[in-house]
Amino acid sequence: MREKKFILTLSCVAILACGTAFAGSNKLQSGPYHGPMGPNVAPAALAAPDAIFYSNLVVNPCNGNRYDSNNGFLLIGPNNCGIPGSTQWLAEPFVARGSGAVTRVFLSITNWGICTPTSNKFTVQIYDDANCNDLPGNPLGSAVVATSPAAPPALASANFGATGPLLTNGLKYWVVVTTSAAASQNATTAVWWEANTSIEPFNINDGSGWLAGYLGGPGGFQVQ
Repeated sequence: MREKKFILTLSCVAILACGTAFAGSNKLQSGPYHGPMGPNVAPAALAAPDAIFYSNLVVNPCNGNRYDSNNGFLLIGPNNCGIPGSTQWLAEPFVARGSGAVTRVFLSITNWGICTPTSNKFTVQIYDDANCNDLPGNPLGSAVVATSPAAPPALASANFGATGPLLTNGLKYWVVVTTSAAASQNATTAVWWEANTSIEPFNINDGSGWLAGYLGGPGGFQVQ
């Protein structure tokens, strides 16, 4: 069992060291957050007539956090300070449980914590699921810019105001996060941390008992 753990550790180091080599076919994961934790800030209260169309920001009663920072996927521009030259954008699907206009999206996205990035902005947009191929379809409405907080368990907030895209109850949509060529975004070095419900412990019946399984996704978010 020790040999297996050692090989896994070496694999993780290799992925981080050679991130550009794997970027084309495998999503770049973050590993656990090890920096100083920030304050636990709850999403802003809904303003009538806003509604929550989707949320997986479920509070963990053991620590009060709305997402897990043991793993996630990198959201980075090419000038990032972690794996320079690599870029990774991310998308998460959701099914709207109501009809109306999107006003705000909260995301469990913070700085990676392994270095200090020189930019912390990123772009957020809602896409439809027109192609039904498990990929984002067409962009809806206008994109907005959000800021990545310094550390978990803070949340990033994308404010669509009164001009957000219209959602229809029961239809599938995507939250898409990207980085642009702008100086405020191209060095962003952030992580979309996984939702608390993403953790999948496993037991291989070798006497070690249950082991924590951090999948690295889906990321935590709330659409309202």
